[in-house]
Amino acid sequence: MERHIEELLAGLVACNSVNPAWAEGPGEGDVCQHISTVLSSMGLKPEIHEVKDGRTNVVCTIPGRGNAPGLMLNAHVDVVGVEGMDEPFTLHRKGDKLYGRGAYDMKGSAAVMLGLAENFAAESPPGDVHLTFVCDEEDLSIGMEHLMGDWLTSLDEPPAAAIILEPTEEQIGICHKGFAWYEIEIKGKAAHGSRPEEGVDAITPLGAVISDITTIGDELANAKPHPLLGHSSLHVGTVKGGMNLPVIAAESRIDWERRILPGENEDQLDAEFQRVVSTARGVAGRATITAKKLFSRPPMATPESADIVRRIKQVTQDSELAGMSYWADSALAAEAGIPAVLFGPIGHGAHAIDEWVSVSSLERVYKVILTVIFEMGSAPN
Repeated sequence: MERHIEELLAGLVACNSVNPAWAEGPGEGDVCQHISTVLSSMGLKPEIHEVKDGRTNVVCTIPGRGNAPGLMLNAHVDVVGVEGMDEPFTLHRKGDKLYGRGAYDMKGSAAVMLGLAENFAAESPPGDVHLTFVCDEEDLSIGMEHLMGDWLTSLDEPPAAAIILEPTEEQIGICHKGFAWYEIEIKGKAAHGSRPEEGVDAITPLGAVISDITTIGDELANAKPHPLLGHSSLHVGTVKGGMNLPVIAAESRIDWERRILPGENEDQLDAEFQRVVSTARGVAGRATITAKKLFSRPPMATPESADIVRRIKQVTQDSELAGMSYWADSALAAEAGIPAVLFGPIGHGAHAIDEWVSVSSLERVYKVILTVIFEMGSAPN
């Protein structure tokens, strides 16, 4: 099975599926067609769903032989850019490490799912297994949004749980933070640097805004931490402004990100946002302030007592329950009412030039999930 998973992963890595948000990548079309071809060769019936403008998901439901709870397995098939990498779309092995763009994040997990599909094609699982391969996780998650909308509502019965195979170092991820992105634009009036009185400086107010964001960050760092995720946070992501040294800046912009803990509510986030906006307006003088929330995604938390958590823990007793530092599509599954857990392989270098995944870990993840699925028909201990 080790060699087979490696071969499956080589085929996936060979498909350039760089997200268009990263260096104008081609998207997921080729890799989704490849996945569909592999699944069809097993006698299964995959479907390619166009999400938007050529962006695609692949879904494949394997009917169960009995009435065990249905389970959704999920991996995203888009990858980030490849600048600085040599042969990013050719899988290389060095000992236990498989190198290539997406090997760790997260085509290795997609290869595990294809390996499981081959097993289920030969021996039906006790309940329905939904294999879902989605686009765009590395940007706005339009693939998972589509999956939890059109696809989910088309089912006679939703999955009882979801395993998101993000790389977790074989930990059992039961929670992660959400995030929100905010923006303030300041518009002033350009003038020659020797005549500042004729202009309205759009950059100077940013000092107070950054100071206020920093203060809120300090307050969050001193609040009670989450037992698995630590503290919520916020940071300035981008600052833009000005056109030339001898010119009073007519425009500036600041964007910042807030990481959100499970249990934090919108009222708190809105209050923080309005606090920063009030600071900006208080120091803007004659400049005009425009502020808005750009985008947000919810946090996720699945109880330790959830059936799917107990089942995975029962099979892999050495794996610890953990909070993941990153956001993942699991939050959208949970938001749609599907208890979700993250469980995936050991590796290194997500978004880095030395990305690799452990082939022995892929094998262990395969065996754990296979065991969990075939035990879905019985009660967990």
